[in-house]
Amino acid sequence: MIVHLAFLFAGAIVASELFLRLPLLRQVNIIMTTAQRSVATLRSNRVSDHWKEVVLPAYALRIAGRSILFFFLLCIAVAPVALIGLLAPGGMDVWLESLMRPFAVAVLCIGSISYIVVRTGRARA
Repeated sequence: MIVHLAFLFAGAIVASELFLRLPLLRQVNIIMTTAQRSVATLRSNRVSDHWKEVVLPAYALRIAGRSILFFFLLCIAVAPVALIGLLAPGGMDVWLESLMRPFAVAVLCIGSISYIVVRTGRARA
């Protein structure tokens, strides 16, 4: 049980560090900005229907590309938690099964949030 907790906290710390370092929020901002532009274009009476037909697929392609990139970055960030199963007692099957339990999810969340608060120095006095 102690080893399991140690692995959970280690995974939370590594995943949190990757979340902080990878440009995940930047991708979300680009997706949101592009979506807002596409909605503004669609609702605008000053933009011709022909131009809407030209620009909206371009917006959709950009959103799709950034969404795929976001997914890959997210996979990279959570991969260390899954890969700990190579070292965990019982192997990968036992590890992945244990990650589905509410206790493990709670430990990962608490460990990750605590690490990010300490790491970024955003603790309130």
